[in-house]
Amino acid sequence: MSDQQDPVGAASPEPSGPPDQPNAAAPNSAGSDAADSDAAAAAQAEAEDQADFAWDSLRNLYRHSPAIMLGRSAQLGGSLVGGDQHGVSGGHVTGDVILGGSKVEYHLGGDDEQRSGEIPAAEVTLLARHFVQPEPATDALKGDSPDAVPAWQHGSPFDVAFEKLRSTRVVVLSGPATTGRRAAALMLLKAVGTTSYRALDPGLAPGRLPGELREHCGHLLADYSAGPERPLREHHVRALSERLRDTGGHLVIVVGPHPVVQGGGHVPWQPPESEQLLRGHLRGRELGGHGIDELLALTEVRSLLEHRRPVSELARFADRVAEFARGVIELDGLAAFGHYAAEQQVREWFDGTGQPTADGQRPLHDKAFLIALAAFDEGPYALTAELGDDLFGRLQRIENPGEPTRIPVFGTSSAQRVEYAHADRYEEAEETEWGPVLQTKIQFRDPRTAITLLREVWTGHPSSRPALVGWLRRMATDPRPLVRTRAASTTAVLAETDLSSTMGLLITRWAAGRLFRERLAAANALALAHHLGAPHVPRILQEWCTAPDHRLRWTAVRAYALVGEAFPAQAVAALVEAVRAYELRGQPASGWPDELDQLAQSAATLLLAAGQRAGEAADRPDTAAALWSELVPLAARGRLREFVLLTVIHACGPADGAPGAGRPILLDQYARASRTPGTAGGLLRQSLAEMWRTVLNDPLYSRSGLEAMRQWVRAADRDPEAERALCHLLPELDRSGEEHKRLCYLLENLGRGKPGGGGPAVATRLLAVLQQQDAARPPRLFAP
Repeated sequence: MSDQQDPVGAASPEPSGPPDQPNAAAPNSAGSDAADSDAAAAAQAEAEDQADFAWDSLRNLYRHSPAIMLGRSAQLGGSLVGGDQHGVSGGHVTGDVILGGSKVEYHLGGDDEQRSGEIPAAEVTLLARHFVQPEPATDALKGDSPDAVPAWQHGSPFDVAFEKLRSTRVVVLSGPATTGRRAAALMLLKAVGTTSYRALDPGLAPGRLPGELREHCGHLLADYSAGPERPLREHHVRALSERLRDTGGHLVIVVGPHPVVQGGGHVPWQPPESEQLLRGHLRGRELGGHGIDELLALTEVRSLLEHRRPVSELARFADRVAEFARGVIELDGLAAFGHYAAEQQVREWFDGTGQPTADGQRPLHDKAFLIALAAFDEGPYALTAELGDDLFGRLQRIENPGEPTRIPVFGTSSAQRVEYAHADRYEEAEETEWGPVLQTKIQFRDPRTAITLLREVWTGHPSSRPALVGWLRRMATDPRPLVRTRAASTTAVLAETDLSSTMGLLITRWAAGRLFRERLAAANALALAHHLGAPHVPRILQEWCTAPDHRLRWTAVRAYALVGEAFPAQAVAALVEAVRAYELRGQPASGWPDELDQLAQSAATLLLAAGQRAGEAADRPDTAAALWSELVPLAARGRLREFVLLTVIHACGPADGAPGAGRPILLDQYARASRTPGTAGGLLRQSLAEMWRTVLNDPLYSRSGLEAMRQWVRAADRDPEAERALCHLLPELDRSGEEHKRLCYLLENLGRGKPGGGGPAVATRLLAVLQQQDAARPPRLFAP
């Protein structure tokens, strides 16, 4: 019976999700539209709802979760909310940072009409000490504009910009704010012989720029917006060049990566590699007798340099490396810099201090995209943008509850969005139930950013919680497995950060939901939260596993399949206890009729996962062998016997490839196990053989067991290693005349009902093994 027909669920007064805004009863078209949309999605999810096999749930969890969720880097330390500050007081850095894309404002005197300010020559001299020029570009045309300068024809971007500045006295340098473009602009002015420098107001209209130029001076116009609404036209550039020739000056205009420059073109700026930049910033420093190469070889330094980073961040990291070299900080303090840098970047985005996109879109739209990217890091770009717009609508209803939602259909370009998020786009195959499909994906350059961002939004900006909760609940019932899994992985981060609120607002409501999808989202979230280090997950599962509510029991049982391999002995013990409680309750008249089968699915899944984990790490004890041996005596009687036999049958099915094509995972574990008696491998082989005999000799389960054995034999037809494993296993199952006849009949008739009527060749070879063993036995005195 389907769970949707359960009278308990049907009578539940609790809706499937909360209103998207606090005053949901207030009449407004935006709120009603959102409610209608969510209601339609819930209706569709209920119509399509069904429970997957436990092993499929585990496979989808690993397939669709971001890599950081199940890796070491997920254990982030030093959250600005609840962790250590890594020696930074209150999450702030003292002192000035003069490299990178930081915007510098100069206010001289009290004149509000002053539109330029002096840049001290000492500042430029200091920059020159650590400035590193990029190598000549080897790829094709840089930039997206048709009139962009092809840097590969003329050397490095710096060389191209220098020649243009020297010949025309004005150059437009384009690039993201994180690439050190301002420092490069000042170095260009110094390279052409400038000795005095001035910063121009980026708010000046293009036509007013010539009037602000001073004689014999190098001018910097940083962070200038040259978009479609205020382009730099040809006459602007020519007028500036003419004026600069008359005054003996030079001008570098620094713009974003996608400017609108007509006539003169622009030079795209690309910084050197991170290692070159760090080497340049360490040059000339006091390093306590350590060499630069020695410091760059440190694991903590190499880890930070694995990903492209803002130039200003590398300048700060150089300070830390120098402090470590002089003994001021320990190695742990150096390793913590990456976490702190991610926190600082997130705070800039959400405290309103980060730079907006060039086209001036509403910051809330950008922030919604950032949150969506944190949830869908390493996921398809189109999906991230789609669900980011959905979140934007929900956040907008919180800020302006009386206004209809307005989502810009053709707003910020994808390139600008990606650069604003400090992310990269790339092509990669996405796994689907039909096979791999090539997708354009997006990910943060720093893998720490996603989790840091989600933590900061949930705990640092609680006003966003109603929108986030509604968004995640909607995604948990989405028909796409990737979306549902990312809803769970995002919730796992929130649970690791704030367990009480996340349990109350999301996980517990999902666990008690009518839909299998909701309960699976709760199970996934708890499993991933445990991997992230959230406390009390085993205790929650243990309590739910024997709870009166069958929905909570289902959630806990499925969660054990997903995370049980992390604490397999405790998980199997909890499932066995749940079977005993099931036996005491008796078969329910409604609610969850296949509870025993679900318990067996979860046990089989976690046993397979524990076996794989032990097999991949040679230094780990083989806990799977001990667990299988503990199940053998439980197959004596009652519901526990049914549970054990079902567990064996379910464990035989999953394969390491496409269904019906790969090697069965349990057979592979048997094949890799040691044959030496007394070892973990020997115990595993002995336990599996004993379990197989019990299944094949049981009148209720022998048919299912024989079908599983047929699949194993077919899988071994083109797999010599699997065939060798069966050559050892089948004789262990042939201990009596009845068992011998059963196995021979299976092998002789394996091709019955198939086209051609012939069985696989491996069946003939295995049959010969059994007959050879039977011939070597002493003659039986009585017929079996």
